[in-house]
Amino acid sequence: MDFNITSAYNISKIVKITLSVSDTELNSTKSFDVTIAQVFRSGDTWKGKVYNTVTSPYTSKVWLDRNLGALQVCTAFDDTNCYGEYFQWGRNCDGHQESNSTTTSTQATDVENAGNYFIKSSSTYDYDWAKNADSNGSIRSTAWSKTDGSSVCPVGFRVPTEAELKAETTGLSGNDKVENRDDTFNNFLKLPSDGNRNDNEGSINNLGSTGYLWSSSVDGSYSRFLRFNSSIGWFKVNRAYGFSVRCVGEE
Repeated sequence: MDFNITSAYNISKIVKITLSVSDTELNSTKSFDVTIAQVFRSGDTWKGKVYNTVTSPYTSKVWLDRNLGALQVCTAFDDTNCYGEYFQWGRNCDGHQESNSTTTSTQATDVENAGNYFIKSSSTYDYDWAKNADSNGSIRSTAWSKTDGSSVCPVGFRVPTEAELKAETTGLSGNDKVENRDDTFNNFLKLPSDGNRNDNEGSINNLGSTGYLWSSSVDGSYSRFLRFNSSIGWFKVNRAYGFSVRCVGEE
């Protein structure tokens, strides 16, 4: 069987190759497309910012070296240049994650096209930004688990599960044990105490004192996140909050 590449092109780090295939007797010929995603590499640009990668000394997983939107790797737990952006759980990079984005109280009817407003919420919607569009969070959890670059993370990366983040932080013991914000900064992930964006006001709170990091994991009508200040722990919370996101590579 003979293979002939008739065309190839690269769009947004996706390589598409058109192959023409024929048997040895040339009795038939068929052309088809093969799409190959180019995995994000250290030093590449994603959504206008350059990121490097780091490899976990505990699990060997590859992670982005900073939170999404951060200008640099943290030099201290309260380094403002490494705070990054504040994502509502399950949302895309649509502009809402900017710390100064405009707010609205109008619920999203489409989780993939929610506009660029930070959506404030109330008890009427369980403090969710898209309660009626995705009540159990399954659409958004699936979106944040994608590795094709269509969600918040670059190609080959996704938002980690609670279990994956635990394995790098609160699941450690001995000298590597993570118990507070100093430990999360000293951890290879260099996590900052960058505060959060409030779910029903849109204000930024706890800058430099407390860190919040989303996982892709669901807990009933809530989602799971890591919180760290003078102590550290896992909690469930309303999905309209704005927290940081760190991407992990797909194995």
